[in-house]
Amino acid sequence: MKNFFSSVKKQGPLKSRMQLSIDKDMVDSQGMLTLWNLMDTMNSIKENRIQSLFINDRYEESVKNIDLKLYRNAALGEDLLVESNFAPNGKRKVDLKVYISKRIKGEPARRVCKAIYTLTIKRK
Repeated sequence: MKNFFSSVKKQGPLKSRMQLSIDKDMVDSQGMLTLWNLMDTMNSIKENRIQSLFINDRYEESVKNIDLKLYRNAALGEDLLVESNFAPNGKRKVDLKVYISKRIKGEPARRVCKAIYTLTIKRK
């Protein structure tokens, strides 16, 4: 695992940020973000982050646990900030932490949800 993190640090940062705008395809009839679309978004972020960190085909990952906490809902037209980072978790595991929050100018950030994916990354 130590070699994985040292090679990842050479390739780029362990943290990432991206903006996400909620459109009409992501909401229910009341205009609120659906859990299904939120999970799809977080899973696609996980896949992109894992694929961007694999330097070569020597490594593979498997999800061991997902810890999801919902704090509040988001509505149509709101902009969300998605932050993700990797953290070591023992000898053979790594946590991918994904935080989604609402950012309104002039107000503190309001967390929408947090997901922690516990992954094992090993050589093939």
